[in-house]
Amino acid sequence: MAAVLALTPILIAIVLLLLKQSSWIAALAGAVVAAAVVALAFPTPTSVLVESGVDYFPLILEVALILLFGMVLARLLESAGSMSEISAWVESLSPSRPLGVALVVFGIVPFAESVTGFGIGVTIGVPILRHLGCTLRQSAILGLLGLIAVPWGALGPGTTVAAALAGFDVDELGLSTAWLNAIPVVIVTIAVIAIMRPGFTSALGTIGSAGLMWSGILAASCVIGMAPAGIIGSLIVILVVGGLFIVRKRSTGFTARLGTAVLPYGALTIGLLLARALHSALPSLLTEIIASPPFWLAAACLIAAVTVDDRRRVSFAAARSWVPIGVGTAAFMLMGWIMTTTGMSEAIGAMLPAGLVLLTPWLNAVGAVLTGSNTGANSMFTGTLTAVASSSHVAALPVVAAGNAAGSLAALAAPPRVAMAVQMADARAPASARDIAWVQGRALTVSGINALVMGLWIQFFV
Repeated sequence: MAAVLALTPILIAIVLLLLKQSSWIAALAGAVVAAAVVALAFPTPTSVLVESGVDYFPLILEVALILLFGMVLARLLESAGSMSEISAWVESLSPSRPLGVALVVFGIVPFAESVTGFGIGVTIGVPILRHLGCTLRQSAILGLLGLIAVPWGALGPGTTVAAALAGFDVDELGLSTAWLNAIPVVIVTIAVIAIMRPGFTSALGTIGSAGLMWSGILAASCVIGMAPAGIIGSLIVILVVGGLFIVRKRSTGFTARLGTAVLPYGALTIGLLLARALHSALPSLLTEIIASPPFWLAAACLIAAVTVDDRRRVSFAAARSWVPIGVGTAAFMLMGWIMTTTGMSEAIGAMLPAGLVLLTPWLNAVGAVLTGSNTGANSMFTGTLTAVASSSHVAALPVVAAGNAAGSLAALAAPPRVAMAVQMADARAPASARDIAWVQGRALTVSGINALVMGLWIQFFV
């Protein structure tokens, strides 16, 4: 009976999402029900809640600020025309459609997503793909496949949440996720080649781009840490592949406008790396704040705002758009904290047959499709994943990392994100239901295959 009650908050949230309620409504309802279930069946000493909350609640604030400044930055860059400048640069240098697609899918979309999150990479990538000559459907699904670095999207709040709930060091979980992210990278690479059907040379270029991104993220995770790994890995693809394009074209294509467009990205990347090095050398509360992702996202916003005339209106509009997202994310995090701290997640984990860890990636995949983010999925299911790993006598770290990677890729199949991608592919007319269904089916297929392979991997090889 206790296990069924423990499952109630998640079921309430899922039912509300299936009924097309906003994610923040579903999240708040889940958090309220979780608190009620604690009072009924999972009494927890106040001292335990206070001790855990002191460590966890600052994380909720940090994630909320990352989401806020990420949204503001995306809106400012859009208003400044920065995205259009970057798109024009790619279009002018790409020697062929498949190689241009490889640069977008494994470089530009992951880079934008790693910096700002919220599927912003799709809004940049899909128009570029259309200009490269891809069909509407191709552009939409390829743009979604570019969300291959979501564990590090918006500097990794979803991965940070999973680490906090499971009791892992965030860089340790980031590194484990980077290793396992080889599986979604391989699946996405196969999907891109199947869609584009490139020649031998272009296929090698696609495979090379995917390998560069994965190895770059892995190396950055080893040497620097989780937060900037997605930025660095995708930036390596842009520099190497873009550099080869420049050599072939014998022209850089760089202009003053392009330099202005990429300046906020550069300041964010370099500033974050230098600040993390400073904090490692001189650890203190001040250097910890300076090395935090929200600090440098805010700095990037200030730089981007210089070139925007109506910066105040744009910033306020972004802040208003952030409110439901911020509330929903915070509520999901609160629900996850309540369930993990009070033993509810452990009770749910006990309901699953011991030893069947292959099911765990599916939990996060379903959660990500419903909530549209790995943060929401990790908030709901990380505690359950660790409980299943414990009952199955398996190390929890790879199980949580596999769930993180599976849920992150599955976020591309969230219905609102699919509809957005299709609409971005042709902004002149309302998105066609048939086009949305076509893209949705393929996005779910890719996500399902990834969850299946990920589950089999941790079941038999971990």
